[in-house]
Amino acid sequence: MDLSGIGILAAFLAGAISFLSPCVLPLVPGYVSYIAGQPGLRTTRNVGLRARAGALGLSTCFVLGFSTVFIALGASASALGTLLLTWRTELNYLGGAIIILFGLVMLGVFRIPALTRDTRPDLNIPGGRPLGAYVLGLAFAFGW
Repeated sequence: MDLSGIGILAAFLAGAISFLSPCVLPLVPGYVSYIAGQPGLRTTRNVGLRARAGALGLSTCFVLGFSTVFIALGASASALGTLLLTWRTELNYLGGAIIILFGLVMLGVFRIPALTRDTRPDLNIPGGRPLGAYVLGLAFAFGW
């Protein structure tokens, strides 16, 4: 086995170990049932070839959503890193000022209404559809 084969094997084993970790494995049934659009679990004996192919297509949409986030982050990382290095000193001062401001807000010295409200999108995207699987992949990657 050459060096690239060892790298592929190591990456596969690392992925399998992370998938089986207590942080990820309990989430799998919920994600699979949402992607497949099935509220309850069914045994594989009752699932036909068409349903399996549909679940595979929806899983592909989930992976595409997941990949979109990481590809976008990877593509923009070097450009953002260069920009941040250019303004490093100024950003250090700005970051320090923001931390002090947030500390004062937590102590109750200041009250900033924009920091105390709850704003979230109300996306009613049902499971079992390509768009829902893609958005779930995006959400999973952003959360990770």
